[in-house]
Amino acid sequence: MRPSRRIGVLRVGLLTAGLVIVAIPFVWILLTAFKFQVDAASIPPEIFSPFTWTNFEKVFQGPYLQSLGNSVIITVGTTIATLVVGVPAGYAIARGRFFGRRFLAGFLLFSRMVPPVIFIIPLFLFFHELGLIDSFVGLILAYLSGLLPFTIWLCASYFSDIPLELEDAARVDGCSRFQAFLRVALPLAIPGVVIVGLLIAIAAWSEYFIPLLLAGPYTTPATVGLVDFVGVDSINWGAMAAAALALAVPVFFVTLLAQRGLLRGLTAGAVKG
Repeated sequence: MRPSRRIGVLRVGLLTAGLVIVAIPFVWILLTAFKFQVDAASIPPEIFSPFTWTNFEKVFQGPYLQSLGNSVIITVGTTIATLVVGVPAGYAIARGRFFGRRFLAGFLLFSRMVPPVIFIIPLFLFFHELGLIDSFVGLILAYLSGLLPFTIWLCASYFSDIPLELEDAARVDGCSRFQAFLRVALPLAIPGVVIVGLLIAIAAWSEYFIPLLLAGPYTTPATVGLVDFVGVDSINWGAMAAAALALAVPVFFVTLLAQRGLLRGLTAGAVKG
């Protein structure tokens, strides 16, 4: 066997092994979601057991359904608010020539690298003083503060790839800077903005740490609502797996439908022509 062929076989083998390792937890959740409670909690575990829809009935007829609704509200609100603020800010970073621009861009990158746990205590105290604990507005603002640097950086890269001559031509025709942004730059950057919006939505839908501390009984999202299936004496593994499946399936289908756009969008802003 030629060396190049051996390397190809080795790559395929390593990729297959990696995919199997990554897929095992998801397959186990899928199997557990359709098990009876006694089979899901059995020791040693039973891989295959009788099929049942009972776990999904508990998920969609109990309080977890409200948590899923809360996740939808928070995700939609966070996505809209972050794009409304982040897209013009990204354009300003890409096209603006103002004092402190480089420092601001570096600070945004630095804030993205800092672990969120550093900010959560002062954020909790600040929100408590403003009465934003257990409110959708407070959660959306908290999510926005964490996702805004990422949004600005990606949008800035998309706007930087748009030829400046197109905006200059619009300015010559009488457009203001805002009109050039709204009528020329923004329509051309829409594919990238959509990708950024999808990434924001996935991040907001999957967030756990922030709502764990800032949410309350009326605003608990589905990621935190999973704890409802943990009892004092036992854990309903089947219902918890069904709830986790309901939480993961929307992200899976969004990623599957937009995978080409996600890859194209993430790489388009990183390469300068």
